[in-house]
Amino acid sequence: MAPSTGIDPAAQSLTLDSQTFREAMSRIAAAVHIVTTDGDAGRAGGTVSAACSVSDDPASILICLNRQSRLHAAVLKNRCFCLNTLSDDHQEMSDVFAGRESADMSGRFSHGSWTNLATGCPALDTARLSIDCEIFSVSEVGTHSIIVGTVTDLRMTDPGKSLIYVRRGYKSLDT
Repeated sequence: MAPSTGIDPAAQSLTLDSQTFREAMSRIAAAVHIVTTDGDAGRAGGTVSAACSVSDDPASILICLNRQSRLHAAVLKNRCFCLNTLSDDHQEMSDVFAGRESADMSGRFSHGSWTNLATGCPALDTARLSIDCEIFSVSEVGTHSIIVGTVTDLRMTDPGKSLIYVRRGYKSLDT
């Protein structure tokens, strides 16, 4: 018997283009969040999945936002954001903040109850986790900005089911 190469014979190399890359990225499961901001540029929010921790000293996280979005412009002008991690019963809210519904920016916030945290950014009262941040740095890569925020306030609930997005659909995961 020949030794295993560790390569799945069904795996194949593909031409790297934007459509193939988007399909590949759809296979990476990600928590679903609503990023919010408030300040001189006004209140804004949108659904994102590109977010992660950076450091615990100082406590910091990063989010990635498309530079053409209204949310991007508002976050940069307000110099703050709040990352709200959604529970598995927030699918409709995720769709509203993703722009899949016809709600304008103020109409989005009519869904759910919101409390302003230390920076003044809205935190969803029923979020699994809300992380309030002041912007520390911004880097541009391709169509997006990587925005690192220093944590100023934090709220979280007991463990439960979080909303996950993978293969262009919602799933639930105990977190």
